[in-house]
Amino acid sequence: MPALKDRRRAQSGATLVELLVSLVIASLALALIVGTLSTGLLDSTIAKRNTAVQAVLQYEMETISASKFDAGAATYSDCFATESPTSPIAAPSGYRTDCPSGPYTLRADVSWQPLASAPNAVQVWTVKVTSWPSDAAIGSGISLYKIDR
Repeated sequence: MPALKDRRRAQSGATLVELLVSLVIASLALALIVGTLSTGLLDSTIAKRNTAVQAVLQYEMETISASKFDAGAATYSDCFATESPTSPIAAPSGYRTDCPSGPYTLRADVSWQPLASAPNAVQVWTVKVTSWPSDAAIGSGISLYKIDR
């Protein structure tokens, strides 16, 4: 009879403890995989946003550099579509105003003030980029000096 009992034990299934241990191991592996994928997705989204912000800043710096020195220059805002780049970009109605409805995700606010030491000859232009529609600032912005020559 002992041979029959040993054979049944060898053919028996997994115990509850073995099943629980394997379930915990599988759950940890799945959690690590999901965490890695979500971190990668977040990193790529942030990289895409930062690349778009750099392009907006470069565009605004070139626009300011290409314009003539004007003591009566107006401040303005530009809206940029990063999710649908083929859509037209309509200018907002004024400085720091809402972007028109659409896929606009970045707004650049461009302003200037005269330099205190040379108010008639030097302007300090400031470009700040905000996320639209949350209006959260992205970075600290940049400043450029424009000199009347």
